[in-house]
Amino acid sequence: MNNLKEEKQEIIDAIEFSMHMINGVEGVYEKIQFENLSGYICPAVDFEEFNTVGMSRLEENQVDDTIKQVIDHYSSSGLTKLAWVLSPQSKPSNLVEKLESNGFKEEIPVLGMFRPVEKKLDINVTNEFEFKEHTLEETLQLFEDPEFCRKYEKAYGMPEGAIDIVKLMAAAYQGLEFTSFIAYEKINNKPVGFSMILYVPGTKIGMLAGAATLPEHRGKGVYSAMLKLRNEKAKRDGKENLIIQAKEATSAPIALKNGFEQVCELPFYVWRKE
Repeated sequence: MNNLKEEKQEIIDAIEFSMHMINGVEGVYEKIQFENLSGYICPAVDFEEFNTVGMSRLEENQVDDTIKQVIDHYSSSGLTKLAWVLSPQSKPSNLVEKLESNGFKEEIPVLGMFRPVEKKLDINVTNEFEFKEHTLEETLQLFEDPEFCRKYEKAYGMPEGAIDIVKLMAAAYQGLEFTSFIAYEKINNKPVGFSMILYVPGTKIGMLAGAATLPEHRGKGVYSAMLKLRNEKAKRDGKENLIIQAKEATSAPIALKNGFEQVCELPFYVWRKE
């Protein structure tokens, strides 16, 4: 029982840590540190999923001042929105109440989930598309293709220009074990689906670091196929569990259907400048 409890705690720790795992890029997508709080800031793109804080370990007597400090810091950089990500280990206990009183609203429900890689995954990889595995270096090379970048932005629903930040974020994965799986149309070799997997340092845990399919190709098994391929990759590499931060409205139902178990909630509380 204790071993199971310890394993679940390691998984929760990894889910939270993985959201702050990369070092960022100076002047573009910077990792910032407030007292007992960390985050990222991207002044060039006013997109709440690029401008976040989390891993809150605040004391009761500092939370109000810290929230105001965070809002001032991001808004002084010209940003009109930012997200505060909560986790089971966020402190203080009344953080939600404090955030809401300062104008934050829950807008992006996210679930922390995991599945053992040995668990049977009943997915047939569709033969309608070709799936290719790419190293980090190969992935960075793909980002040099403007058409690839446009499709990537469209699949993930990102604002135009966000891909420039994604490129730099991907470059910051240097030193981490990273693999991408891309789905291509067989006829013209055009990309239609994108996914990544990162391994959490010091653990036997693989993180599914985002997956998306172009709207016109959804419902054809692309997302599920990329899930199976990443699970097989992790299994070959001796990993024991996969984790995912899954949006409740999109990827979470697919993950649940494919054997993932929810272990925590990671709601995004978003502040928007009036």
